[in-house]
Amino acid sequence: MSGPEILLDVRGVSRRFGGLQALDNVSFDVRRGEILALIGPNGAGKSTMLNVISGAVPANTGEVRFKGERIDRLPPETVNRRGLVRTFQGAEVLRSLSVRENVMAAGVARSGSGVLDGLLGIGRAQRVQRQLREDALKHLQVVGLGHLADTPAVLLTAGQQRLLAVARALATGAELLILDEPGAGLNTLEKNLLVEVILRIRRNGTTVVFVEHDLGFVGRLAERMVVLDHGRMIARGLPGEVRANPAVIEAYLGHTDVAVTARPAAAEAPDAPPLLSIDRLSVRYGGLIALDAVSLDVRRGEIVALIGANGAGKSTLLKAVAGAVAPSGGGLLFQDQDLAGVPMEARAGLNISLAPEGRALFPALSVRDNLLVGRYAQVRKAGLAQLLFPFGRAAAEMQAALEEVLDFFPRLRERLDQQAGTLSGGEGQMLAIGRALMNKPSLLMLDEPSFGLAPQVSREILESLPRLTERGVTVLMVEQNARSALQVTDRAYILVNGKVVAQGRSRELLDRPDITQAYLGWDGDEAAAAANEPVAAVA
Repeated sequence: MSGPEILLDVRGVSRRFGGLQALDNVSFDVRRGEILALIGPNGAGKSTMLNVISGAVPANTGEVRFKGERIDRLPPETVNRRGLVRTFQGAEVLRSLSVRENVMAAGVARSGSGVLDGLLGIGRAQRVQRQLREDALKHLQVVGLGHLADTPAVLLTAGQQRLLAVARALATGAELLILDEPGAGLNTLEKNLLVEVILRIRRNGTTVVFVEHDLGFVGRLAERMVVLDHGRMIARGLPGEVRANPAVIEAYLGHTDVAVTARPAAAEAPDAPPLLSIDRLSVRYGGLIALDAVSLDVRRGEIVALIGANGAGKSTLLKAVAGAVAPSGGGLLFQDQDLAGVPMEARAGLNISLAPEGRALFPALSVRDNLLVGRYAQVRKAGLAQLLFPFGRAAAEMQAALEEVLDFFPRLRERLDQQAGTLSGGEGQMLAIGRALMNKPSLLMLDEPSFGLAPQVSREILESLPRLTERGVTVLMVEQNARSALQVTDRAYILVNGKVVAQGRSRELLDRPDITQAYLGWDGDEAAAAANEPVAAVA
């Protein structure tokens, strides 16, 4: 490949955040005029890669060259002016401006107009403004928003805001346009329109790189793919080669085999009343549909998995149950109690616990203090004085809960006085789960318990979950490693684009060939349609 044909060249880039190796010696190139997809499971390093390329985060080693010149040491605004422009997962429109004015604002730097010109508003400034208005309309027409040029940007739908973000990027004079999850939260119609827009942009001479978790969407656009997993590039090449690569399939579906001791499954009693019942739950973030009329049940004593690609709505569902996000529709019943109007802290008092993705520990506090924070909701019910200095029954119950957690995770006992920020990844995950268990939950929700862990540590965490049910804990788990999740749980629901597309007994789902299609969604148009049609459930 000759030099002029390579527009972007990433060479041996590595980036570490503390003890996390986010990128590890990643190399690939982008050819002028192509559409390249950068894909990988949650935590693969995709966003870090975009941040390094765009100048937001420096690489520890390696270099990035754009049009033959090194750019990895330049500030983001300089990289932008060189012609490499990115959009973000959030459209971030200027809500007080019109659609056209949003695009005009993005073109000001390219126009060369200064602050003084703008303040005076005469002569050259007037000519520049007219040109910006004309150019803005052209860019809006490229993305199909020309008819909405003078509409307030705040009135646009989520899909239209994504298109506006693309128009703004084009207004900067982008030669290379980098799109960060452009299809996130969009419905099928909006994604179809976005596909047409990206193809039109490429025909007009702009090279496109995009990160996306909807692999059906990826399959309709990408001419080449680069796949990251745990910060390393595991595959690159033509779509057909990449989708058949065993390493890619393992990265998305998981390859950790979990040994689980046989136990009586709650799923054997299908008529048992549910501990948690979700009825047509919908959640929106602005105009984005995160959950679309999702219904599911979790019966007492079960371990239930929610699996699906990143962005499918799994974490949003857990947050809705915990009270961290407000539903836009549907109902939540916990032990036959309607959770509508019950604030987050009161839900913890009802014995609902969430161990969030990323652990959210207090790094400067000791392991002991992090655990005791998890008992807050129960101590709070005993009165304000108990919060200041627990005594009597409240103190005894707190100590008993602490002992149970330390018996369950003996490694934490050895580190009780150690700062949480100095723990290993596996120990940090044990602490996050232990803190949630301090609440003595009837329902324990785990968001990506194996995220960022070595296989042996991940296996240790997942194999501990059935022991929780022996203590009367019901588990609802989000897990990126689908294979492991289906091995350790009783039942599972598979989410795609905020909808349940399959459900059933975990072992039977694990053996179904169509689940790979529903989960990965490789096949373009067919996958896009499948994402909106439920797959037949296992009886």
